[in-house]
Amino acid sequence: MGVILLLSFFFVNAQVDTGVEKMLDLSKKQFNEHQYVSSLNTADKALQLSKKKSYSRGITLANIFIAKALSETGIYKNALEYLENAEKEPFFSEYINAQVESYRLRGRIYANLEMKELALKEFYKQLKFSALIEDPVNQKRSKLWAHQNIAETFSHNNRRDSVWKHLIIQKQILKSFPKNNSGEIYYDLSTTYSSIGKEYLYRRDIIKARKYIDSAMVVLTENNSPYLHQTLEAYGDLEDAAGNKKAAVDYYRKALQNTVKIQNKSAEKFANKKLADFFIKNKLEEKEVNHYLQRYQKLNDSLNLENSRATELIVNSFLKKKDTQFQKEKADYAKGIVLVLILVAGLVAFLFWQNRKKRERLLQIKNVLNEKEHLVENLIQEGNSNKFNELIMLGKRNDPQFIIVFKELYPDFISKLKAADPGIKTSELIFCAMIYLNFSTKDISEYCHVTIRAVQIRKNRLRKKHHIASDKDLSGWMRSL
Repeated sequence: MGVILLLSFFFVNAQVDTGVEKMLDLSKKQFNEHQYVSSLNTADKALQLSKKKSYSRGITLANIFIAKALSETGIYKNALEYLENAEKEPFFSEYINAQVESYRLRGRIYANLEMKELALKEFYKQLKFSALIEDPVNQKRSKLWAHQNIAETFSHNNRRDSVWKHLIIQKQILKSFPKNNSGEIYYDLSTTYSSIGKEYLYRRDIIKARKYIDSAMVVLTENNSPYLHQTLEAYGDLEDAAGNKKAAVDYYRKALQNTVKIQNKSAEKFANKKLADFFIKNKLEEKEVNHYLQRYQKLNDSLNLENSRATELIVNSFLKKKDTQFQKEKADYAKGIVLVLILVAGLVAFLFWQNRKKRERLLQIKNVLNEKEHLVENLIQEGNSNKFNELIMLGKRNDPQFIIVFKELYPDFISKLKAADPGIKTSELIFCAMIYLNFSTKDISEYCHVTIRAVQIRKNRLRKKHHIASDKDLSGWMRSL
């Protein structure tokens, strides 16, 4: 909800290019509807058009929109690269809202990468620079989201006193909004009330916890909000803490029903997990446990599949762009070589015309040409060697770019592997790529942060799937495809 509201006030003023702005508005709309691939592609079109027109505002915003879409699908490295591109633009340094959004996005990415201290630094920058936003309502809203991010990060670190401090500040900010803005902030208000109620539960103060959770529900009801599942779950936690197991189950089930009603698959997944954990903890009906666990697993698999498809689409899009860029660079390089050869040939012709008798000089010039051609060949070979070294380093870091570079260097192997197994997943491609490069079981275990046993199991599954004899070397089999 906060992200959607953020986009509504994000960029104003400055002389605008209508064509680019329409693309950015469409990208924003697609992002709000969770169409991340479409949002990314639209923003990329806006970026290319802005570059042609040297339109700094469009370049800045398009880079940020692309970074947002990439971060939502877990492609954090490229998201950070696009943020860096945005930060280089003159418009970025002039417009505080863009800077604040950059801090927010970096903080979210670092938090998702479990780099909590770095995330907090970015969120504190978000808070500090929000004070420079001119519009008072937008300034309050930006500060509110900064405190929400900080509280959430502290909650993951179980720093309850710090969580409490920032929740109280959120409450104060929300109370300071003009009444005519109540329709825009009610969801943030209900979320804050609910979070304060849960903090009182941590402190075992059930009376105050109920008071704030009741307040959250009142706000949602008064605004006819359909998004009740978080508050209903808070009621479940409240009844559980009070020892009312039946009432707790009823609320958890109502929360689950609400997630189904609003068609929020991610929330529905966690609602099923919540019920399964509750039944297990309290040793209730095993049949119910199995039902909720099965629903959780099914939704989890479905969402993972959707995310992997989105990620694959984006990765493929990047591959196509990189291939186009490579072909352009290759063509430019060839043109340069031709130009050099023409110039050298012209020089040779001039010298030959000037003095035919100087054959030795002509021979020397030809030798120079041969040396240059040899140098070009060496440079090409060196380029391929550098690319291979880069691939090995990416593999050792378990970097998402590893599979992208591998596909560039070994496209035939990837095609044959997909032909042998059309349903192969990206994670399996990465595993096969490491085997193809002759990474040992120990290497794969170390680079992927898994046990040696886990790697051996995956290798056995691979042998079974492709009917590879146990005495046959897996790396050799890969290379023989």
